[in-house]
Amino acid sequence: MHIIIVILNTRMDMNNLALLQLLRLSSPALPIGGYAYSQGLEAVCDNATIDDEESLYNWVKDGLQQAMCYLDVPIFSRCYDAHQEHDAHAVDYWNSYLLAARETKELLLEDTQLGASLARLLASLDVPITPIDKKNCALVTCFSLASVHWQIDKAMAAQALLWAWCENQVSIGIKLIPLGQTSGQIILSRLMPIIDRSVTKGLNLPEDAIGASCPGMVMASMQHEQQYSRLFRS
Repeated sequence: MHIIIVILNTRMDMNNLALLQLLRLSSPALPIGGYAYSQGLEAVCDNATIDDEESLYNWVKDGLQQAMCYLDVPIFSRCYDAHQEHDAHAVDYWNSYLLAARETKELLLEDTQLGASLARLLASLDVPITPIDKKNCALVTCFSLASVHWQIDKAMAAQALLWAWCENQVSIGIKLIPLGQTSGQIILSRLMPIIDRSVTKGLNLPEDAIGASCPGMVMASMQHEQQYSRLFRS
């Protein structure tokens, strides 16, 4: 009986540690510079396409359902599996696939810069990052590696990935429109079930369905590249 209790306590401790590591990965305090990127949101706020709580909610919701669900989540899942199996070829393949899917220079630079920042952070935390190419690594690739290393459940990690993305988008929106913090919390509350559905669908997406095209976000990113005055890097 004593041995069983010790084993159960050990498992609980491991779960608690995994949860804490998950909170670390999804925290806006994670020093990778995510706050510096708006993914085109600054451009559509500047031209007043996004100008209130409802339009901001719809922008983030569409990003979840049309982009993250069909691209980032299924590739996160495959990178997670590849890291578990120590399959460097698969990691490189899906990392390259994701970077090739970034449709503007800004979006590509954002992904590789965030990925490189997370890779440096993980190395400083003694997380083995080989065989990742730190100079050409997508954020999802490093995020999945950290999730596997810290024994975080795949679905929970994917939810954290989308939560962090949503929180950053909403935070940017309430600054640019501007909106109050309460509006931001209302938007995040409305997005929670959409995050859950997007993760479930994305994790079960067949390989031939992977890929996303969000013309509005792409055009906003292109406009942002030429925007006269801007606060954000994308």
